[in-house]
Amino acid sequence: MEKHELVDINGNKTGKIITHIEARNPNNIPEGHYIAVVGVVIMNSNKEILLQKRSRFKRANPNKWGICGGKIDFDETTLEAGIRETAEEIGITLNKKDLKFLSTDTDEKTHFTVYYVIQDVDINECKLQEEELEEVKYFKIEELQDLDNEGFEWLDNLKKVIQY
Repeated sequence: MEKHELVDINGNKTGKIITHIEARNPNNIPEGHYIAVVGVVIMNSNKEILLQKRSRFKRANPNKWGICGGKIDFDETTLEAGIRETAEEIGITLNKKDLKFLSTDTDEKTHFTVYYVIQDVDINECKLQEEELEEVKYFKIEELQDLDNEGFEWLDNLKKVIQY
């Protein structure tokens, strides 16, 4: 059974552990605690962003475009989780030293950490996790605002980093 250690508003582990099933219900997350989630923005040398389209059968955010990512497992760092989630979802192995911190953000019950990597991923070599995803595609940054998406809170920080 997957387990997750809750974090505080700054992303520090609290010692409070919940199961993956419990994490689905925000009411199971105590006040002042957050479920830790990671995202990885993959950008190619043309400054295009690789996004994945979630399966139409997903409970949360079906058919929406987003970046690789997910909940951080117990005893796992955000960086390790980003590498694991990318490998699970699109079959691409990222090198830890190539990932750069981009941003953090919180909502009512979730603490998001986002990394970015500049890597030319051939979408034809991606092995999609079929129960999670429908497709992957590169987008120009200007195209992102028109997509039905999971949220691009990290986008302004990315533009600053790449001096777009």
